[in-house]
Formats: sequence, C-alpha cells, structure tokens
Amino acid sequence: MSEQNWKNAVAGASSGAITRFLCQPLDVLKIRFQVQIEPLSYAYHTSKYKSIIHALTVIYSEEGIRGLWKGHNPAQILSIGYGITQFTVYERVNRSAETIEFFQKHKLLKNFCCGGFAGATAAFVSTPLDVIRTRLIVQDAGQGYRNSVQAVGLILRKDGIRGLYRGFGPSLLQITPLAGSNFMFYKFYCGLLQNLLGAKSHSDLPTWGLLLMGSLTGFSSRALVYPLDVIKKRLQIQGFAQHHQTFGKHFECEGFIQCVIRTSKTEGFLGFYKGIVPSMLKSGITTALNFCIYDETKKILAQI
Repeated sequence: MSEQNWKNAVAGASSGAITRFLCQPLDVLKIRFQVQIEPLSYAYHTSKYKSIIHALTVIYSEEGIRGLWKGHNPAQILSIGYGITQFTVYERVNRSAETIEFFQKHKLLKNFCCGGFAGATAAFVSTPLDVIRTRLIVQDAGQGYRNSVQAVGLILRKDGIRGLYRGFGPSLLQITPLAGSNFMFYKFYCGLLQNLLGAKSHSDLPTWGLLLMGSLTGFSSRALVYPLDVIKKRLQIQGFAQHHQTFGKHFECEGFIQCVIRTSKTEGFLGFYKGIVPSMLKSGITTALNFCIYDETKKILAQI
C-alpha cells in the first residue's frame, strides 16, 4: 500500500470510529423507530415509543445507559471498515476520474459518481455487520444473541450467507445515491465557503467551516433517500420475530416490493419516514464529523 493510500485509510478509520461512538444513541433511536409499526404518538397507548424523549426514558429505565449503545461493537467495526473502504476507494477512483475529459468539465457529477461507487463498495463490505448490529439493537433485553460472534454463527446456520446480506438490495439503492450525494454536496458547499472566505484551497478551510458544510451535506443527502433506509431495516429483522416481542407488532414481509406495499397500506406515506427526526439529527452530526475528522486527520498525517 502506497503512503498516500495508508494515510487515507487511517483518516477514514479515525473518522468512522470517533463518529460512531459519539452518535450511536441516535442510531439506536432511529432503528427502534423504524421497526415499530405502531404510530410514534402519545395518542396510541399501544405504541412502545411515542417520541424521542419518551424513547430515551423507556430505554434507560428498561436497559440502563448501555441500552443506548446497544450493538455498538459490531457497529464500531462496521464504521471503521466502512470509513476505510469508502474514503480509500473514493480517493483512488477520483484520481482516475480526473484524467477523463468529461469529468473535468462536470466536477459535481464526477464527485457524485465516485462517491456512489465508493459507497456501494463499502456497503458490500459492511452489510453483514449492519445486519448483526440491527438485530442486537432491536432484540429484547436478555434474549436473542449474546454477542456478535454468536450472532454470525446462528445466522449462518439458519439462513446461510444470504442471511448476512438481508436488506442488501435496498441498502445498495440507498447508499449509492446517498454516498454520491454526500461527496457531491460536501465538495460543492466547501467550494462555496472557500470562495466566501477567500481560502486558497480546501485544506485551508477552518474546522468550524468543515463541520458546518458537513452538517448541510448530511441534511441534504439524507432527505433524498430516507424511505429506503426504513425498508432496509425492516428487511433485516425478518426471521427474528421471537426476539422482538416487546416492541409491539413484528413487521413481516417477503421482499422489497412486499415491504413497500405493506408499509404503505398499514402506515401510509408517513410510515416511510418513521425515525426521520433522530435520523436527520444523526445524519447532520455524523456527516459533519465524518468529513471534518477525515480532512483534519489528513492534514495531520500530511505533516508526518
């Protein structure tokens, strides 16, 4: 591995690890909301979770503070692996794309395509860990899997390798445009800030600027693809009903199309946006931290 590649890998790993630890509670909330069929409202007494504050209170009272970091270990490995893969692949593909005349004239499209390819590659690498952490987060306290290693064994024994890739289809449909939009918006917003501040290059932008542009990027991208994330999470918990009994009804479907139809019929259009508030908060914060930590780490490594 060349010096530049290992620096990109280290920066990507640092970005993924730090961001995941800080934002895991928001991820737990988002996933719990996504797999709950009942409305997120105080008007429905059968709803397990009724709002963000109510959900935090319930999780803390039933599972303790550790409940807010449930599934953190596989999620941490996922984030590190995803960060390394995404940023390393992006940098390499981006360097190749810069030699193509079409992309030299269409910078935004170049960033979208390179980011989308990087995201798709990272999704393939990280989907098994995503399935495991989703199931650890939604399982009842004291039931289901004891740890990530046991989860892998049981899933392989019951469903084979296919079980570790549940929801990969919608995940690919979601992550490809999301990652592409992230890189496109981030480069675009940073370019605007660079012109506004009169900075000579992207590396001269202040940390607060990187965080702000990252937040705007997260909000812009997440709003485009959120329904696919809901569908993905619901597909990932299929065959897991016996360990998911205290969260209300278990959503059952046999594939992507049926998941869309049943969600639409039982919960309406808003069903595809369950958990959108914590998700938008998480997306704004995580995207800001991801890009900011990545860029700042690259600056530090460049001095070595």
